[in-house]
Amino acid sequence: MRKQIKFNSIAIQGVVGSNHYKVVADNFSPLPQLKECNSFLEVAKAVFTKEVDFGLMAIENSIAGSILPNYSLIEKFNLQIIQEFYISVTHNLVATKETSLSSLTEVRSHQMALLQCTTFFEQLPHIQLMEDVDPALPAKLIAETQSHHIGALVPQGTAELFDLQVLAENIQDESINETRFVLVGNDLIVEDDDNKATIKIKLSHETGSLFEFLKIAKDANINLTKIQSIPIPSSPWTYSFIIDLTFEMRSDFNQFIEQAAQQTIELSVWGTYKNEKK
Repeated sequence: MRKQIKFNSIAIQGVVGSNHYKVVADNFSPLPQLKECNSFLEVAKAVFTKEVDFGLMAIENSIAGSILPNYSLIEKFNLQIIQEFYISVTHNLVATKETSLSSLTEVRSHQMALLQCTTFFEQLPHIQLMEDVDPALPAKLIAETQSHHIGALVPQGTAELFDLQVLAENIQDESINETRFVLVGNDLIVEDDDNKATIKIKLSHETGSLFEFLKIAKDANINLTKIQSIPIPSSPWTYSFIIDLTFEMRSDFNQFIEQAAQQTIELSVWGTYKNEKK
């Protein structure tokens, strides 16, 4: 955890055993008090109202791309990105210990998990795939009800939490599948070893405006690692840009922000933090 943060509670989307829980369990010790939320909107509200200290939100996947609604939530509630995490996504098919693969009639999980395991289930047409709000929630319900015809797609380690068996391991279509998560809070936190930032800009609709912005970044030794356009709801068919960038010197970043603010219509810093992608 970053040195300057006092940290007691966190909101996550999903329940114990979900990928969000896995990020918290793998990175924070002792485990903070958890608020399990049914949606990312609930996570953002819990942070904004200070019901919890921080929230954890998935922000993009190496296969599926950006989770655009979560960018909108960060902006709507004026949240700051404090830290980032990456995890390798695995999907295990789990069920009760009395269940066999042939006896399954349905498998439940989050829509994204089901979509990432289509090749495996194409060989099992007798199984109906059912969407749920979270990968781990079906596993929890299976354990509570001891349903012997239902399975769940869950991350590595979830089966042990609910005393279930793994019927098939690592059944995702792609072997390389990573998700990026961000820790969000209400206040900007700056530390000496920060070398990454997320900003939002709005440019004028003039020829060369994006070029001039990119030139400012180059001259300030700023590396733009991602540019994501998002619609501006109040102005149809116009867009803002969410940009991730890395830098070696804080002075380079400060110079860039000062000069870019003069060239853009709007510019806001959504947080500076340490780059965790090596």
